[in-house]
Order: sequence, then structure tokens, then C-alpha cells
Amino acid sequence: MTRDGAIDSHPMLFPCGMSRSGTTLLATVLDSHSQVCMGYELIPPVLPGPVELLASLEQGMTLSDGDFSKAGKALRHAGENEAGLFITRCCRAGIDADDTRTLLNDLKNQGLTKIATFRERLTVAWKIAKTSQSKTGSKLFGFKLNIPSFEQSFQLFPGGYFVYILRDPRDVVASHREREFDRTTDEICNAWLNYLTAFEKFNKAHPKVSILVRYEDLVTQPRASIEKMFGILPIPLEEQVFQFYDSKATERIANHPNAENLKKDFFSTSVSRWEKDLTDDDVTQITARCGDKMAAYGYPLGKASSVAI
Repeated sequence: MTRDGAIDSHPMLFPCGMSRSGTTLLATVLDSHSQVCMGYELIPPVLPGPVELLASLEQGMTLSDGDFSKAGKALRHAGENEAGLFITRCCRAGIDADDTRTLLNDLKNQGLTKIATFRERLTVAWKIAKTSQSKTGSKLFGFKLNIPSFEQSFQLFPGGYFVYILRDPRDVVASHREREFDRTTDEICNAWLNYLTAFEKFNKAHPKVSILVRYEDLVTQPRASIEKMFGILPIPLEEQVFQFYDSKATERIANHPNAENLKKDFFSTSVSRWEKDLTDDDVTQITARCGDKMAAYGYPLGKASSVAI
């Protein structure tokens, strides 16, 4: 039984952080553990209801000649971008077409006519991750929490463990620009601060189930960073998480945009990329907005290098 208002009170695992901060790397490292089954970007935007999604699934299966792994892409090519992305993420989580039909029918039978509220969106993500976990028998399962609503999520999943990954905001801006995300520098800085301050508040209230690690430390000092993470988790650390690039996790991110990098060992070439990718004006703008928090987490405001917390 769940406690009042909760979706699931069992232990769950949530890699947290804003986009382009290393959340997929973090999720992949965790997913490589034998007792972890990790979904990736499972929290959907506002979507049509399960009836419409079931129809889209069948359309995608027709367009892909019955190949579920290609159905999402086929839908996106046909202009059904949101439904196509939903199907692709279901596949990446390790579930198949029949599993997806079952969970959508469950949602339909619950009377859901649209996937719009925070609770509805997290329920969908949970159903996908739970379906994957039931196939693997893993002790811990979860998905990326790529939103700053940590306390609200904890109320829905009171058995959750939250691992936040923080990255130098200058590198976050540089990475957003490389991927041509439609966000201004000021918007990225505001998001970086919003995510971080929300997690700091959450961590202060729930220190036994939450922890922050820096991206820079994860890629340059992986053993110390991973040991720190597993210090709060209810499962023992396994050596294989250090070989995440050659584990069961790589099967789930095979068609992920970052798949090629995730098949490599930890590398630090993206640390301080801002030194060559950003202008002096960019750096001044970012440090003026984020400088206090940057300094608090060991990011030098001048050039060069990551300093451990």
C-alpha cells in the first residue's frame, strides 16, 4: 500500500539535474548495476490521452512494418512528434509494443482522458519504469527527474532516492548552444539556479535520501564520486558500474542521442569547454548571474579547471 497521495512507496531511484549536465551519464552508470533498472527521459510533456496514444502506436507499428524499435521514429517522420517520442522512450526503457499497449489500456481503464497534470505525467513515467522493472526483477528502478520539482516528486514517491548532478553553468551554456537548444543564456542561468536551489532545499530537508555530485568530479574522480553516491543507496556498490560503457545499460541507450559517448569510458574533454566555446561577454554574463553558487561549489570564476568540493 502507498501512503496517502503517493503513486508508489517502494524504493525508487531518481537521477536529477538540468539538461546537458550529465544526467544521462549518471543514469547509465546507475543502470549498469545488476539490481537497478533505469528509465531515461520518461516524464512526458502534456500528451493526448491513452486512447489517442494507442491509435498512434498502431499507426507507428504499421509505418515501421511491425518493428517497435522503429515505430517512434516513423511516427515523428509522419509529423506525430510527441507520440513518436513517447513510443521511442518506451522502447528505450526496455519495454515492447505489447507492454506499451497494456500500460496504455490500464490508463484508459482508470478513466484518464489526457496526460496533463504533474501527477498524471509522473504516473505515466512510473508505469513505464515499473513495467521494465517487472521484466528484470531489479531491486531499484526509476527514471531521470529532469524537472526541479523534487519535493513534489518525493511526495508521490516517498521511497525515492535522489542523486543530483551539477555541472559548471558555463559548460552547460556551451553544451546547449552546441545542440542548438532554443534558450537564451539568461534562461539557462535561471534554470541552473532554479534547479540547484530547489535541490539544496530538498537535500537539507531529506539528507538521508539525497546527494549532490559534480559532473566534473564524476568524470575525473569516478571511484570517489560513485562511492559517495552509493553511500546513500540501499544496495551495495558493484565493480561493474565503473564499466558502465560495456554493460546492460548500453542496450537501453542504443538509439539515444548520446549513445556513442556513453559507450566510452569516463572522459574529461568536455570539462571547461567554455574556455574555447564562449566569448568573454558570455562568461561575464554567466558569472554575474551564477557566480555566488559557482564559487560555493568550487568552480573558479577565472580560467582553468575543476576544483573538488
